[in-house]
Amino acid sequence: MPDDMMLSRDNRSLRRGNRRAPRTETCRPCLVWPKEVPGLISQGVIININPYGMCIRMLELLAPGTPVVVQLMRDEEFRVPLSAPVEGMIVRNADVPDGFMDHGVEVLQRVLERQEARFVPVNGRNRQTPKGPVRMHTIDFRIGDRGVRRTEK
Repeated sequence: MPDDMMLSRDNRSLRRGNRRAPRTETCRPCLVWPKEVPGLISQGVIININPYGMCIRMLELLAPGTPVVVQLMRDEEFRVPLSAPVEGMIVRNADVPDGFMDHGVEVLQRVLERQEARFVPVNGRNRQTPKGPVRMHTIDFRIGDRGVRRTEK
């Protein structure tokens, strides 16, 4: 995996990457806007993604530390959304040739609160029911008192 080992800045040694999960390369159109200013929508393309973050290539520059909302889009015309918007934080910027900017976005993980379980009694499922009298079957009449051992040949 390319995320497991990375070259150091001086290109002399390899070091282990510090990603929590490997990245998945993609080319997904998205809309990005600052959380405080919902009307300032920018178009971008997600270059790679994992459950904890993504790299978005855009023409506009967003400063590190800016809370943003990212909406993945299904089509290249930015009309049909693919999923619910995701909240994140810009953590880094990098210049790319042709005037684009790569933005590293950390996805904010929501903490799910566990609801307290309620005890619901189920009638008749786990309760022991008294069994009725044992019925005799026709096989009991045929075998009789002989048991399973046969003496005749």
